[in-house]
Amino acid sequence: MRQRIIKFYLMIVVGIFVTGLLTGCSILSINCSGMKYLSLISEIGKNGQSQYYINASFPYKSEAGFFEDDRVRMRKSNLRKSDKIRLLEEYLCFYRNDKLSNRMYSQVYGRTENRIKISTEKLKFPIEIEALYSLTSYLFDDAVVISPIILNKHTGKNCNFNRKDMDTVYLLYKKWFKKMKKGEFSNLTWPLKNSDYIWLGEDDVNNIESLIRRDL
Repeated sequence: MRQRIIKFYLMIVVGIFVTGLLTGCSILSINCSGMKYLSLISEIGKNGQSQYYINASFPYKSEAGFFEDDRVRMRKSNLRKSDKIRLLEEYLCFYRNDKLSNRMYSQVYGRTENRIKISTEKLKFPIEIEALYSLTSYLFDDAVVISPIILNKHTGKNCNFNRKDMDTVYLLYKKWFKKMKKGEFSNLTWPLKNSDYIWLGEDDVNNIESLIRRDL
C-alpha cells in the first residue's frame, strides 16, 4: 500500500514537471509556419559556390538614387503594426541555420573601425546571426552602431559559430520578443540587456537603449 502511495505521488510530481516544461516551451515558441515576409535566398557566386542571405519582401514606396535598407523600407511601407511584429518574429525562425551569410553589412553598418576590422580579418557570420542582426537594426532610429558579431561580454570571445552561445542568445531574444509582443512593442528595450553577450560596437556606447526607438 505504501509503495502504491509513493508511486502515485511520484507520478503527480513528474506530471507537474512535464507540464511546466511544456508550458515553458509553449511560451517561448515562435510561429514559423507560413512565413509571409522573409525567405532564404541561395545564389551561385563567382566562385561557383552557393551564397545565402535573407530576403525581406513587402510593398513600399522607393526613392530613386537612395540606398534603402530593410528597416527604412519597412517604415515606408503600409504594413500595420501587427504585420511589422510578425515580420520581426520571422527573423527568429532562422535559428540554427549555420550557412554562411553573404550580406555585406560591414560596408554600410557599424562604426568605421569595426567595419575595417570585419573586412581586414575576414570575419564571417552565419544566417542565424544575419537574422538577429537584421531584427536588431529595426530598433535603431538613425545609424546602426553595432556590427554582426556577437561577443562574450566577459571574455571578448567571438560567439558567432559557438552552438552553446548561440542557443543562449536566441533564448534571450525569444524571451525579449515575447515580452515586447505582450506590450505591443510600445516600450522597446535592448534584447541583450543585462546578459553575458553584446554586439560588436555595443560597448562603445554609454547607453545603447538611448539610441533605439521607443515604439516600433
